[in-house]
Amino acid sequence: MKGIFPKAIMVALLGASLTTPLQAHAYQEPTDYVHMKTENMTVYSAYGAKIAASEKQGTYSVKANIVNNRQPLEVEIFKNGQSGVLKQMVKKGVMEPVAYRDEGDRVVATIHNNAELKFAYPVQIYFHDIANSTYSSYITALAERGIVQGRTSDNFGVNDSLTRAQFSALLARAFSFQQEQTKQFKDVDAKKSWFGGHVGALHSLGIINGKAPNTFDPNGKITRQQAILMLGRTLDAVDFVPEEYDTLPYQDSNAFQGELLRYTQTLYGIGALDYNTNLLPNQYITRGQFAKMLALSLEAAGRL
Repeated sequence: MKGIFPKAIMVALLGASLTTPLQAHAYQEPTDYVHMKTENMTVYSAYGAKIAASEKQGTYSVKANIVNNRQPLEVEIFKNGQSGVLKQMVKKGVMEPVAYRDEGDRVVATIHNNAELKFAYPVQIYFHDIANSTYSSYITALAERGIVQGRTSDNFGVNDSLTRAQFSALLARAFSFQQEQTKQFKDVDAKKSWFGGHVGALHSLGIINGKAPNTFDPNGKITRQQAILMLGRTLDAVDFVPEEYDTLPYQDSNAFQGELLRYTQTLYGIGALDYNTNLLPNQYITRGQFAKMLALSLEAAGRL
């Protein structure tokens, strides 16, 4: 699915040359789309939304009558001398990541809720444990956007595992999905759990399921196979279509079928999976491994 805007280049951001696939953004170049322009911003919708957009003193406000995780808006903002990381203000003094790609003179963001956007100084990264890691550039790129955080201010925990709650929050935050509360899972408190809205957003899109119909298991760990499935479903949800499905080099992937095979081929094709003899699908995924998978999935979808 071809986007309205040209393909983004990620090399400078990640600090390494990356093979970039054909990108599929949130919108086709439609025959009838609506848009709203201000001095430095254009907001696009392929869904017939009524858009109200304004900008004042470096704050870009966007409101629409149809904005959700299945019908987002694409926002083009020309920098005109502004620098830093684009973020969205969720309440006074609190800013969160927004999915966007940097095209030099402008950024193109995908938003799933009404938003106030603003450029902010990037987070300074001091993770000592990523200095010699092959995942360093991906962790840094995500951390500068505020998508990932360290275990402490100077330790990322590159080899630590991820829980289902942590994974849900990272994935929803990275793609800036609108949070949705869910009442289906008895072990997810809609009012008190910090991850409830993220789980609800992913569950509503068919990206993540519970361990049982009424149990989410937020403290359970994520395997590599589960991460592949959920990232693949996420790419489907944002209409990414790969150019082709690559042949897998892994000896332990011969029995893969259906969506697991297709998503593994997709992620391997965009470079998100390490090249090893075995994929080790049942091994718990590390924070470093997932950072690479997430960064390259975002880039493939035109959101980093």
